[in-house]
This record gives sequence, C-alpha cells and structure tokens, in this order.
Amino acid sequence: MNTKNHAVTLSEPACALVEAVVASGRYADFSAAVQDAVWRQFMGERAVFDEYGVTPAEVERSAQRDLAAIRKDRKAGKLKAWSPL
Repeated sequence: MNTKNHAVTLSEPACALVEAVVASGRYADFSAAVQDAVWRQFMGERAVFDEYGVTPAEVERSAQRDLAAIRKDRKAGKLKAWSPL
C-alpha cells in the first residue's frame, strides 16, 4: 500500500485524545492512531480488518496476549531498556 504525507491540524482536545491513546500502547505512533480513526470514521469499523482477512475480535485477542506477554517478561526482568543509537 502506498502512503502519502499530509499536514493536518487538530484541535487541542483531539490531539490530546490521540496522544493518550498512543501512550496507552494501543498504537505504535500518532500517525497509526489517526489513520485508524480515519478508517473507522469514513470506511466503517470492519473495512481495515477485512483488508487483512481478520475480525476485530481476533485482533483484540492477539493484542491482549502480546501485552500480557510483555508485562510478564517485564516483571521477570527479561526485557532490556531500549535506547536509541
């Protein structure tokens, strides 16, 4: 899938909401959160999932399993702190 860059201005409340969702770990970055919101608003809830042949429930279950594994590894001290170059 090709992507295009666009400059978008958001209101303060909308920006704060997107930043909070990203901080929760649900999305990798601001762009991913905004893209998902656009898909849901204009294409419908299932469109992005249909594109990849999965259901929203499958994606949510997978995400919860991954987050649980990360929490478990973090508690066990198996994760190294990330630092840029």
